[in-house]
Amino acid sequence: MRIAIFGTNISSDFKQKVEEVIHSFITAGFDTIIHKDFKEYLQSSSFSINNTNVFTDLHDSNADVLISLGGDGTFLKCAHLCYKERIPIVGINFGKLGFLAQTNPNDIDQIIKLLKEKQYTLQKRTLLDFSYKNKSKKFSGIGLNEITLQKSNAVKLIKLNVYVDNDFLCSFWADGVAISTPTGSTGYSLSLGSPILTPDNHSFIITPIAPHTLNIRPIIIPDDKKITIEATGDFTEFLISNDYISQIVRHNPTINIKKSRHTISTIEFHSKNFFGTLREKLNLGMDIRK
Repeated sequence: MRIAIFGTNISSDFKQKVEEVIHSFITAGFDTIIHKDFKEYLQSSSFSINNTNVFTDLHDSNADVLISLGGDGTFLKCAHLCYKERIPIVGINFGKLGFLAQTNPNDIDQIIKLLKEKQYTLQKRTLLDFSYKNKSKKFSGIGLNEITLQKSNAVKLIKLNVYVDNDFLCSFWADGVAISTPTGSTGYSLSLGSPILTPDNHSFIITPIAPHTLNIRPIIIPDDKKITIEATGDFTEFLISNDYISQIVRHNPTINIKKSRHTISTIEFHSKNFFGTLREKLNLGMDIRK
């Protein structure tokens, strides 16, 4: 099995542990390659890591599995890196929360054993496609967690007109709006007060960001619907984001969002499940009264 290892700016507190994890994969006999920028960032003194091949483009890597070393932000970058290649991802958490990067680096021996014995399932995660025009140029991309349209001016509100399959839903004044996938329901969407969806749910969440009136609520729609958002605002710049990527637009944008034909596959070990992760990360159902 060939594994590709990806990471970004790991905290210096975790650098030694990261090297131990990489070394474990190498010594376990995996055909291992490391992302070129990550290998240069590590500046490892380890002989085995220094002599490991690198990759810059997953298309030519022939990798069977992509290993994400970091937090959920690193996992999102992995998703954007590999969604066209259909390479499944394992997230090993060196971050804080770890909804996407679920596995613990201290369990590396067990992770290696399960990968070798193929004791795991693949879970497909929905992606969003979005597009908009900025002057005469068209922009497009994907989102694993969410697509957001927000004001970038701290003072002004913006008016948002929302359509679902060309049917007018409503207009509202707010700081912005987020369109989230089931995967993204435990991300920014959760902090906006929206419900949690299981990863296999076939729905999207439309959530207003700091609406000016109380009669606006998050809405769940089937994921076969197309969403159109028109934004207007006087003397306002707009911030359009897909996961960790953002761009400022200086005219009133119209964004079209729909379910992507691409998906992301995550490797799910039998010892982990979504509800267990919720209990662990959110203390779901825990009675904290003393």
